[in-house]
Amino acid sequence: MLKAVLMDIDDTLLDFGKCAEQAMRIGFAERGLPFDNSTYAVFTRINDVLWQQIERGELTTQQLFQFRWNRIFDALGIQADGAAFEKRFLDLLYETAIPVDGADEICRYLKEKYILCAASNAFHDQQLNRLEMAGLLPYFDHVFVSEPLGYHKPEKAFFDACRAFLPDVAADECMMIGDSLTADITGGKNAGMKTIWYNHTHRPVPERCEADQIVESLSELKNLL
Repeated sequence: MLKAVLMDIDDTLLDFGKCAEQAMRIGFAERGLPFDNSTYAVFTRINDVLWQQIERGELTTQQLFQFRWNRIFDALGIQADGAAFEKRFLDLLYETAIPVDGADEICRYLKEKYILCAASNAFHDQQLNRLEMAGLLPYFDHVFVSEPLGYHKPEKAFFDACRAFLPDVAADECMMIGDSLTADITGGKNAGMKTIWYNHTHRPVPERCEADQIVESLSELKNLL
């Protein structure tokens, strides 16, 4: 019997793309730097690769924050202090919370049926603040974030650390829902949890997809849970 649902935050509950683009626009405008759609595309390309390295254990978040924006500025041909902009970008992101369509409705629905938890690779205070700004924080019994836990998804240790706060819930009584096949789906499966892949970008389904179920909108979860 399913007892607990764990949901990823960025690109599952909150629209990270819109949040990041908004933070970038403000930060670039403050510094008089040019910004257009191609600027954000460069950020996405580089940022995605770096987070994939984190998921594989090849990079830490602290290392990412040290050089991410220097690498992005180099790719854009912009002369700017990447380390200083990283700090400003994170501050702006801290204050940006744009919910995914249907996030409030599905959280309200799941809260009535299960122990509802958020599970994210990020900073604890940042994610708490963003969930609160989005009006979603009251729905969650627990918010699990990699920074205080000391582990990142997809490490099994991350999910085991989450379950330490759920002493009466077995691994196979947990459902992990998220957009990342690596961090959320492979991570959840390796920890013994059931999984639902939130494929909101309509990516091709891999031949050997580990997810137990696949949805393309949060509203579809009502048919499964």
